[in-house]
Amino acid sequence: MSKRYLYIISLVVITSACFGQSQGIQTDTISAKKINMLLVPIVFYTPETSFAGGAGGQIFFKTNKSAKTLDSNIFGSVVYTANKQFILEAKPQLYFGNKNYFLNAAIKYRVYPNFFWGLGPNTPDSAEEGYNQTETTITASFLKRLPSNVNFGFEFNYGNYNITEVQEGGLLESGTIEGSEGANLVGLGVVLNVDSRDNIFAPLGGEFYQFKTNFNSRVMGSTHSFNTYHIDLRKYISLGNNNVLAMQVYTRFTFGNSPFQAKAYYGGADVARGYFKGRYIDDHLYVVQLEYRKPIMKRWELGAFILTGNVGHEEPGQELFSDFKSSFGFGPRFFIFEDQRTLLRLDIGYDQFGNSGIYFGINEAF
Repeated sequence: MSKRYLYIISLVVITSACFGQSQGIQTDTISAKKINMLLVPIVFYTPETSFAGGAGGQIFFKTNKSAKTLDSNIFGSVVYTANKQFILEAKPQLYFGNKNYFLNAAIKYRVYPNFFWGLGPNTPDSAEEGYNQTETTITASFLKRLPSNVNFGFEFNYGNYNITEVQEGGLLESGTIEGSEGANLVGLGVVLNVDSRDNIFAPLGGEFYQFKTNFNSRVMGSTHSFNTYHIDLRKYISLGNNNVLAMQVYTRFTFGNSPFQAKAYYGGADVARGYFKGRYIDDHLYVVQLEYRKPIMKRWELGAFILTGNVGHEEPGQELFSDFKSSFGFGPRFFIFEDQRTLLRLDIGYDQFGNSGIYFGINEAF
């Protein structure tokens, strides 16, 4: 990469580092001005989107008059992919009450051609069918800072999914799959975070533990009634000289009459690299992954990961552990600035069936 190209991408890192990352109540000093704005290009690559490009803008401002820094921001982006997917997104992150309260939201509109293989852990490759979906989703969590790196609050979820095109003769056309005619979902839940990481994008040490629930009900206007539970456990062990062993256990359980859009998706740039996101879909999911991150030269790092997991629809503990879907991979990371742990990441993942995926984006997967 040329230095100019890396500089352009570095702006993307600075302004959109919140993509795909969970975080609690914490922020960085940005400017002494009352408001600051930045416009940047966006470039990334995943198996689900192929090459993608667009533009983003971020506004930094104060939500507390007594704050000495620009403590809140709103990020917006528009992206178009080589797979003819259109993504429009806004992400407000607002602090209140001397940073004791935090509003984190994501508003997204997508026109998203995608692939579907059916439900369950044993769907064959030959079952692949294409479909197109237009969706509008809103997620908003309001958290309060508690002692000892703890954040607690409530989360609202809304999703409108409109299937606009299905493959003739496929499962979605048959109408036997919940959500094949679309879905309108409204849910509320609670969020509990315990976060002692020294950096939310590329930690050298600390832990991150998160528990989330989401209760969807027809009483609130949802077309389906179901409950989901998320548990995300991460630990980062420093091995000295910026060598890190990162570990994650992620589980998701769904109970009730959920459409396929709201079930657990196995694969993707964060949860199970090497598998197409949604290659396996079911009510329950778990993933266990390890990653070793080693500095190899100034501002360069090499990461190597291995993971396993599965999806299932029986009672958790039965079908989930009757089979394993594993993958491994590696790739370089480049730190944009010498004194900040914001980075570009390129990963190549290989699943146990010989398939592979390339992931180019920002910051660590977890």
